Amino acid sequence: FAGDEFSNNLFSDLAPLLTLFGEQVTKQFLSMSMGWADNVLLAMGPLGIMTVIVSAIRVGGIKRLKAIVGRARESRSTAEQELLSSTSQDVCELWSGEEIVRLIGNPQGMKCLIVTNEARVYDLKSAIEHKLFRSDMVPPEVTATLTNAAPNLALNVKNANAPGWELWLWAFFGVALQLIAIAIPGVATYHWQWPKAGASVAAYGYPCFAIGTVLVIGGVLGCGHVIEGITTEHVFQPEHRGRKAGMQVLVLQRACTVSDQHFSSYAIFNSPENRTIRT
Repeated sequence: FAGDEFSNNLFSDLAPLLTLFGEQVTKQFLSMSMGWADNVLLAMGPLGIMTVIVSAIRVGGIKRLKAIVGRARESRSTAEQELLSSTSQDVCELWSGEEIVRLIGNPQGMKCLIVTNEARVYDLKSAIEHKLFRSDMVPPEVTATLTNAAPNLALNVKNANAPGWELWLWAFFGVALQLIAIAIPGVATYHWQWPKAGASVAAYGYPCFAIGTVLVIGGVLGCGHVIEGITTEHVFQPEHRGRKAGMQVLVLQRACTVSDQHFSSYAIFNSPENRTIRT
């Protein structure tokens, strides 16, 4: 067989599989997607396009579309558990002793607490009232809800998310690579005029390729935004008074059973230099 035919068949057969079916990798990426930079990264090198589309339908909640993908009777908590980074009254994160586990359920008595050097203990609401934390543009009723909701463990792990500048750096790098991937076939077709199987490339070939690529990028970008935008991230930064008090952020987890799994009691501390609370 000719080498040209072998390489064409190899990439023609493998590329759709790699692009369409990357379910677990895609779900893991979506579950920690926090902004437009993540959406751009997802769109520039999509793995699991079908998973992204189905995930957007599951999170979006349009019943007719959910019926088409076989998720008509799926609860929102199931989609939240698999695809989102948030916690709520229906979804929680617990420490098993080895790793963070996301489950459907609401553990009783699990609280985010702030302890100062003076051995004073505050919850999130009282810490804001005592000027230990500031809540920029977060309404008081939302703060009260977050105080009583299950804390988010994954987002408060040190270096759980890359800094914004690094995400945008990789996003711009991905955009540059994608533009090169679109430009090179155009140059090869119209400037270098490379033949294909001994004949000129069909006139419709490159326009279809370019338009299709742009549509795929736009579609994946839109789906990523639907999934990422369904939740709202709140960041509570320590005030000067809080830093001076030498406060430590911790999550108190009582022994409980959630979804038929038993979890022991733990006091889960943020790293000493991490005094930010993300929910």
